[in-house]
Amino acid sequence: MRTSRTTLRRALLGFGVLLIASTSVQVSAVISHGMFDRLGPLGVSGLRFAIAAALAAAVIRPRPTGRTRAEWLALLAYGTSIAAMNVCFHVALEFVPLGVAITVEFLGPFLLAALGVRRLRLVVFPLLGLGGVGLIARPTPEVNPIGLIAAGVAGVSLAAYTLLAERIGRTTPPDRPRSNPLHDLAIAVIVAAVLTAPFGIAALPSVETGDLAPLTAAAVLGVLIAFGCDMLAVRLTSARTVAVLFSFDPALAAIIGMLLLGQLLDPLTIAGIVLVCVAGAATIHLASAAPRPAADG
Repeated sequence: MRTSRTTLRRALLGFGVLLIASTSVQVSAVISHGMFDRLGPLGVSGLRFAIAAALAAAVIRPRPTGRTRAEWLALLAYGTSIAAMNVCFHVALEFVPLGVAITVEFLGPFLLAALGVRRLRLVVFPLLGLGGVGLIARPTPEVNPIGLIAAGVAGVSLAAYTLLAERIGRTTPPDRPRSNPLHDLAIAVIVAAVLTAPFGIAALPSVETGDLAPLTAAAVLGVLIAFGCDMLAVRLTSARTVAVLFSFDPALAAIIGMLLLGQLLDPLTIAGIVLVCVAGAATIHLASAAPRPAADG
């Protein structure tokens, strides 16, 4: 009884932490969106990462020494996926509503999970999600193909981010304690800042004094708090639980987009988002819960 209560408590806490992460990402997107006209989505992304990297280096103080080549390669790939995901997501926001961008981005981990579905009758859920995508991506004045493509690339990056987040822990040699996960995150953010630095430098001449506060808020919310909470949620629950909860991000994004950006979606688009949420949660849960084949010997 005590164990079940502890598990429930950790699950609820994990859900709360992940809700903070999702809300932080989307509020950060709203803040960033307000600076796109002057700084551009790429410029905002580069400046945001620069600030996040500076804060991470000052507060977390990651140790660059004592890592193997495999660990460094994993961290470099991790930082690259974070940079690509954020840059493409910001580009998508310039062309499509927040709820649509988040939904298409979620297709990355959704399709990754769909590949793990082995039973034919369970294919109904990926097909249901595909129907939802069809409703979202149909030609409308609010949906620009450039935005859909950018959000799709962000989705591929999100899938890579998910896989790399699990791999980083496995690259540590068994005879050495695992490094502090916050140090790994800080190094990945610094890598992302280096990769996006050209965009930030190009936008610097257009930066005004009043931009510092919203850029810092976007960096803290959308990078440090969001990725830190994702990491904590995985430790409190499991990667599978976190992945299932990610499927509700599109619905949350549609609500935030409506309340903070005035982005009203038509009924068919809303229906598509709901279909993707339900199909994504079911697919990830079933794919993760499916028994793995026994190893030979």
